[in-house]
Parts: sequence; C-alpha cells; structure tokens
Amino acid sequence: MLRIIGKALVLLLSTWALFLSICILLNINIIFPFEVIQDNELPFYRMQALRLAIFMTFIFYGISYLINATKEVYPLHFLKVFLISFSIGLFVMNLISPNTIFKDYFVTFFILICGIIFHLISKPQIKKYFS
Repeated sequence: MLRIIGKALVLLLSTWALFLSICILLNINIIFPFEVIQDNELPFYRMQALRLAIFMTFIFYGISYLINATKEVYPLHFLKVFLISFSIGLFVMNLISPNTIFKDYFVTFFILICGIIFHLISKPQIKKYFS
C-alpha cells in the first residue's frame, strides 16, 4: 500500500514539475503549491532554502563517496535526500524569516512527509531466508 502511495506521489510531483517547467518557458513563475508570483518576487527565504538543500545534498553524496560508501543510487534515493534536505532548509529559513506565514510551515511539512515516504519505499526488501 505504501509503495502505491509513493508511486502516486512521484507521479504527482513529476507532473507538477513538468507543469512548472513549461510555465517557466512561458515566463510564468509559480511557487509551491500553485501561487503565481510576479517577476523577481520569489521570497528570499525560499531561495535560501533551495540553496541549503542543494548544498546539503551535495555534502551527503560527497561524504558518502569519500568514505567509500559507493553503491548504486537510484533516482528515488536522490529525491529522498533532496526533499529531506529541502524540508530542513525550509524549516530553518521559516524560523529566521520575519515574513513566514502558516502556509509556509504546511509546505515544509508536506515536503518532509514526501521525503519520509520516499525513504520508506526505497528501503531494500529484507529477504526471508528462513521462511
């Protein structure tokens, strides 16, 4: 059941990302979930949260490589790491930003839940040798 929810979530987020990519090409700026913004109106704390997420994701994979924890990484693993890093970045930036509204915490919570679901469905299945 959790895998079905996870796949539906991946489909939903992928469709949303495709829609936003097309909107960017049409010079329409939208932030999550569906808030149209004018040129250069992207909240500063959201840009900083994205930067933090990118850096934390790079740090995670960089350290994993340096300690020879190299293994095959599936796309879902990258999404999981990025979404959890992004939720942490959003939470930190929401705490220090004076312009934070309740909706911003909801977005943070939603992104964290997505990361947790991706974490749960990306765990390798335990083989039952003694069944």
